[in-house]
Amino acid sequence: MSYHKMGEIQVFIAYIIFIIFAEAVTSYMDAGYGLLIHSFILISLLILYSLKYRENPSSKLYLSLSLAPLIRIISLSVPLTNFPRHTWYVVASIPVLAATLAMMRVQGIGFKDAGINFKKPLAQAGIALTGIPFGFMEYSILRPEPLAPGLSFWGLTLLALALILSTGLVEELVFRGIMQRNAVEAFGERLGLIGVALVFAALHIGWLSMPDIVFVFSIGLFFGFSALKTGNIIGVSLSHGITNVVLLLVAPSLNLI
Repeated sequence: MSYHKMGEIQVFIAYIIFIIFAEAVTSYMDAGYGLLIHSFILISLLILYSLKYRENPSSKLYLSLSLAPLIRIISLSVPLTNFPRHTWYVVASIPVLAATLAMMRVQGIGFKDAGINFKKPLAQAGIALTGIPFGFMEYSILRPEPLAPGLSFWGLTLLALALILSTGLVEELVFRGIMQRNAVEAFGERLGLIGVALVFAALHIGWLSMPDIVFVFSIGLFFGFSALKTGNIIGVSLSHGITNVVLLLVAPSLNLI
């Protein structure tokens, strides 16, 4: 391995550590300081990209990695309290989706390249169904309150679809469709898979549960491996969305122990 590539790997690992640190500060100390650190990470990643934009594929990775601090900056900056609680995930996902689509255009990544295709439909259906046990498993760890108590059946149905699209498709497009794609291209499957799963887990530090972070990291590895082997993110997107539907809507309403 060349000295240059080793340096790029060290930079990648350093940014993973920075993101974890920023999330820890946000969750355990002060959200304002966390916002400041995430902003620094975002700006520095964009500067790195601009300095190395001809040195593919590492420059693509820097740009896609900037989506992680952007997600947190948006969640901290958008006045979500002005919206009903059950719409927070959808509202926060809209600017993330816009940034992701713009990034795909800049990097020349099509939807098929990002894994939005109809390859291996039976395998995708099987992967999607894993969201049911994953949701109940995560509920047993976190025990959250119902996201939208009092909504009608149709209201809950629309909210479930919105969760699948916003937390499922959008986040998987970010992490597995773009970020992991660029990380694997830059550093190979093992480091790309583990590195992106760590970033994915880091953004769940806000739940204040170490068992959940370990669980989410494991799920991130599963999602990443599935996307790698099938060339498709539809199954993992549905599994991710269904996990959140079960976690936030189904299991709390059943009041499971």
